[in-house]
Amino acid sequence: MGDQKYINTTYSSYYGYYYLQDNTRGSGIFTYDGRNRTVLPGSLWTDGDNQFSASYDAAAVDAHYYAGVVYDYYKNVHGRLSYDGSNAAIRSTVHYGRGYNNAFWNGSQMVYGDGDGQTFLPFSGGIDVVGHELTHAVTDYTAGLVYQNESGAINEAMSDIFGTLVEFYANRNPDWEIGEDIYTPGIAGDALRSMSDPAKYGDPDHYSKRYTGTQDNGGVHTNSGIINKAAYLLSQGGVHYGVSVTGIGRDKMGKIFYRALVYYLTPTSNFSQLRAACVQAAADLYGSTSQEVNSVKQAFNAVGVY
Repeated sequence: MGDQKYINTTYSSYYGYYYLQDNTRGSGIFTYDGRNRTVLPGSLWTDGDNQFSASYDAAAVDAHYYAGVVYDYYKNVHGRLSYDGSNAAIRSTVHYGRGYNNAFWNGSQMVYGDGDGQTFLPFSGGIDVVGHELTHAVTDYTAGLVYQNESGAINEAMSDIFGTLVEFYANRNPDWEIGEDIYTPGIAGDALRSMSDPAKYGDPDHYSKRYTGTQDNGGVHTNSGIINKAAYLLSQGGVHYGVSVTGIGRDKMGKIFYRALVYYLTPTSNFSQLRAACVQAAADLYGSTSQEVNSVKQAFNAVGVY
């Protein structure tokens, strides 16, 4: 998105093209051109001079580069090799559909719309969005959280948490907001969601305010705010609904949620079971009488999850 990035490509002497194929990470990172159609994956991205400087190239460069950052984050921070833990290739398609206002993991690859230019810019331009969607793949291969009701809200929160931690890892204007780089280009300072203050965008920040209807698979993008707030408080500390939380920092927070996701959560885990999973993960990592365990309990107390 308007800046310079250095990416790994592959040259074919036979065809005389450079491909968006990074062979330095796992089984490779491959980025495809959807050509505004909806057939996946599309064609592997090619370029004649290895510069990828055309405006049409930007979405592909972002998807390719940020997929590499997400791979590096999971490998270097958590010792995880790609989303499946076994170095699966990471495939992304950009320019999916026309003015398509979404991005998604379809079970085998990443897909990014270009946005309509008003509500959204091309989705691959947000590193937290790329981290969010690829974390859905990690969740698929670990806890397998069912995408409905509380388990679905945990699924969404895990993607917001690790999408944000990837953004901090890359140190690209990091913050506790989700999608700020690609949302409403004409309006400064807003985002899709906030982890530090979910209520800013109408999401609940306490269990007593949870959504109990049936829309959005039982409010998976809404009730995730409750868990996002707990994760934020665990990292940064603060007082919320009169409950004081001692922050333990982003790195420890991430390690606790990752361990809970990989070892303790099941497909149907609810919020209360997530709390227990995080308490156990913190005890494993830092000891059962540690400040970290106490802070996990405080953070979930603060959002009304027991």
